[in-house]
Amino acid sequence: MIFKKYFSFYKLLNVVLRISGTGSKFLVFAILSKVFSDFDFGNYSLIISLITLTIFILGLDFYNFSVRDILKTVSVDEIRNKISSSILFYFAVYLIFVVSGLVIFENLSYTSPYVELIILLCITEHFSQEIYRLLVGFGKVLMANILLFIRTAGWSSLVVCMALWGYSFSVEYILNIWLIANFVTIIYVFAYLLNKNYKTLHMISLDYNWIFEGIKVSFVFFIATFFLKLIEYSNRFIVNYYLGEELTGIFTFFSSIAILITLYINTIVISFELPELIKSVNKPIINDLFFKFKKSLRLQIIVSVVIILAIIKPILMWQNKAGFQYYLPILFFLLFGSALMNYSLIYHFKLYIRHKDKSIAKILINAGVVSLLVCFLLTKYFGLYGASIAFAISGLYLHFLRCSKTKKISL
Repeated sequence: MIFKKYFSFYKLLNVVLRISGTGSKFLVFAILSKVFSDFDFGNYSLIISLITLTIFILGLDFYNFSVRDILKTVSVDEIRNKISSSILFYFAVYLIFVVSGLVIFENLSYTSPYVELIILLCITEHFSQEIYRLLVGFGKVLMANILLFIRTAGWSSLVVCMALWGYSFSVEYILNIWLIANFVTIIYVFAYLLNKNYKTLHMISLDYNWIFEGIKVSFVFFIATFFLKLIEYSNRFIVNYYLGEELTGIFTFFSSIAILITLYINTIVISFELPELIKSVNKPIINDLFFKFKKSLRLQIIVSVVIILAIIKPILMWQNKAGFQYYLPILFFLLFGSALMNYSLIYHFKLYIRHKDKSIAKILINAGVVSLLVCFLLTKYFGLYGASIAFAISGLYLHFLRCSKTKKISL
């Protein structure tokens, strides 16, 4: 009865689709760590990290304004105009990014051979994310997760099969099939929308004032997200600066494993329980829901850490690379930092549902700056151990800031 209530087949299918995509991409990452040289794997891991960071910069967190506002809109014409205006805004950002990206990526050693590919991947990944958010917002969750599955597990499964069949592949090949998967899903969505709305395309009216209002509203969210991503990903580039590509690959491998906690928590806990918290913020049941959220978050963090600790040794034995096994202890510091950062979401969402956006931004700016300084200092003198300890300190500090800020805030 409990299972049917909380884990209906529909919910279970959506969870499986999301986890399968994430899991298959991690499986590819693990395979590449085995078949690539340490240098090539280091370059690949830097490219992936750069794309991840760039996606957040491209979005400017505009979706925090646009999706929320679009979903509140009743008029079909207004919804169509706002979605079209959002697309115009993103295309303008993409144009600026293409020009700047051609210059920046051409001068980075690990991106210069793949400049056009990386630019297209950044754009298509971001645009696919925005499509996903809109589909989820309009209640088409299954369709959104099927498309997510295609653009993640689709190409990842092909790489896994090729590895099992003994085929060799390059960084360029991986980026190409990833890009193809992105284009397939985007083309499908455009074809679907054109088929549904081709008769009303001439009625589209772009709202520039709405775009500028969105930029202004989203700026606080963007600053907060940017510094959060700095905490999560900047250490990889700092490691590369001091220690080179080979050790960057090793660090990124373990760092990616630790961040699996975040992906798992977002899928299993946040996506299901946060909407209910937001809707019930002014209802008597909010305290009970928050207690349930806290309990669920704590339990799933423990579960994810236990799973990671159970699988890491077999992965390293299969990988059969001495360098990765030698640096296994850094994973414990990274897991500690990641677990604390995720547990601090209890306090983060307490601020979020009370619309304390500026407080959220100040906390993340503070934590982000401290994280950068500590990481630069410790990596320089203590190498990979310094970088991993710096991440643990960052997680602890972020937890402290969030917890301290919410002590006087009641639900």
